[in-house]
Amino acid sequence: MIEIIVNGEKQNITSDINIKEMIKELNYTKEGFAVAINESFIAIKSYESTIIQPNDRIEILAPVQGG
Repeated sequence: MIEIIVNGEKQNITSDINIKEMIKELNYTKEGFAVAINESFIAIKSYESTIIQPNDRIEILAPVQGG
């Protein structure tokens, strides 16, 4: 297990997993979101090749409508 920060909250997740696996492990079910790791957005095509590291700061962001 490793400790990370997700949307400002400490989480423990399985070590050596990618973004796609992390999203599933955290039971994040919303559609159409973006992921940033340590303030850098990650392209969807890189979710399977990007491995989560201990102490990563991850933001899972849903689009917001405004006007």
